[in-house]
Amino acid sequence: MSDFLDRRSFASGALAAGLLTAMPAAAAPSGPVAKTRQGHARGFVRNGAAVFLGLPYGADTSGARRFRPPAPPPAWRGVRDATKPGQRAPQSPSPAVRHPIVDYFAGNRTDEIIAMPERIGEDCLVANVVTPAVDRGRRPVMVYIHGGGFASGTGLVATLGDRFAVEEDVVLVTLNHRLGALGYMYLGGVSTDFAVGNPGMLDLVAALRWVRDNIAAFGGDPAKVTVFGESGGGVKIGLLLGMPQAQGLFRGPTIQRGPNPDRVARGEAPRRPRPFMDRAGAADVAALQSLPFEEFVGSNMPGNLPVAGARSLAPNPWAKAPETAASIPLVIGYCKDELTLFALAKPDLFKLAWPDVAGRLSADDLGVPVDAAEAIVAAYRAAFPHDTPSDSYFRISSDASFGRAMVTMADRKAKQRPPVYFYRMELDTKLPPGLRAMHTAELPLTIGLSPRPEADALTKQISGAWAAFARTGNPNHAAMPMWRPYDTAGAECMIFDRSVTSGPDPQAAPRALLYAALANRKQYNPL
Repeated sequence: MSDFLDRRSFASGALAAGLLTAMPAAAAPSGPVAKTRQGHARGFVRNGAAVFLGLPYGADTSGARRFRPPAPPPAWRGVRDATKPGQRAPQSPSPAVRHPIVDYFAGNRTDEIIAMPERIGEDCLVANVVTPAVDRGRRPVMVYIHGGGFASGTGLVATLGDRFAVEEDVVLVTLNHRLGALGYMYLGGVSTDFAVGNPGMLDLVAALRWVRDNIAAFGGDPAKVTVFGESGGGVKIGLLLGMPQAQGLFRGPTIQRGPNPDRVARGEAPRRPRPFMDRAGAADVAALQSLPFEEFVGSNMPGNLPVAGARSLAPNPWAKAPETAASIPLVIGYCKDELTLFALAKPDLFKLAWPDVAGRLSADDLGVPVDAAEAIVAAYRAAFPHDTPSDSYFRISSDASFGRAMVTMADRKAKQRPPVYFYRMELDTKLPPGLRAMHTAELPLTIGLSPRPEADALTKQISGAWAAFARTGNPNHAAMPMWRPYDTAGAECMIFDRSVTSGPDPQAAPRALLYAALANRKQYNPL
């Protein structure tokens, strides 16, 4: 299997959120023009939507701006060409290729995205806008924050949601921002001039401010901004909810799984850059700023995660639901078979026998105690008698990882008002070798990209719910059963499958036994 298709590429969410590059067939000089605060920009029309690519929301982050908070975007004269993508943040290259999983996430529009790769570079603070019309429409605005952990990805894939924007009459915005060491290596211990850390998160705040200041020029309403994101994007949204700098910039988040965002680096962060600096021969931060950006790419780099504190993030943002999020509703959920995508290098997990399941749950990194594993498997078997052994393993392991984080966050947020709406995606993708409802499986459906005919109806229901949440703060709409708010007692859950159902979560009872066994165990995080 090529590097593009290795387990880490899949598991990081890069395949789902970072490998697809949407390009127009040709740039028409008479395309739609929008007037931003920085200048005029010309886009193109695709499937009835006006599309603008590579609009800067911040200045180039290279050289002396490297590791610093984002600076304002530059102004320009004339009309800017916004028909080509901007740069993707420095990361390991993963060129788009034809593959069934790529086709799934592209909604079978791979031909539109494979023609031209996205450039990689540090001038990566760019936004893309997809709108039904450049007018004064005051439409709801949906800002997509891509996955890929904190080290990979791009927002460009979601620009394929052009038909969705037109059908639901919403403005869709997607973002690129700094990643990896260039976005999160903390240098406050090297120089007090860099005491403000996490520029990658501050980039997202700057992008949301750009949306507030400019989206009316694209037919959007700056008072009706929601954010949505999956995997690493979901974690970033969880962190944004705890950042005072982001308060008031959006009125509703959708978190499509991700580890609990209190998992951020702590006390050792100031010491981490020193060994790297010694290896690179960099005596100070100025020397680091002069290195080629390629030197900062790789999974072994120090500082690929946000740093607690650092004058930008709270030390433990989700010890309880952040007060900065107390006044806004939340949609949150995960997929039934999250961990199949992380098991591609373990083919035996797709053909387990019942005697194997409890042992694998204890032997893997999930933290399930040996003395509790058999009872947990029995509880899930009783609740879901039609599951095969591998079905049961992936259902339980997904509950023990991403599911545990999402339930924890939902429980804490439900103590506040307004409401929490909880979901689980269960539609079988039918992708080999048995990926089922894998990690990020609902992502294309949220923006109207139906991967195959049997998902058409569900695509309309999910994308309609995301758009309704953007319009009103409530995801309910006429084409879907009533989605009731979640609470810790009833555990109301919307289950997205070929038949959509709503009610008390059937996984709640066996899950409670699992979580009791994991109570003193650190949450497993596969990202």
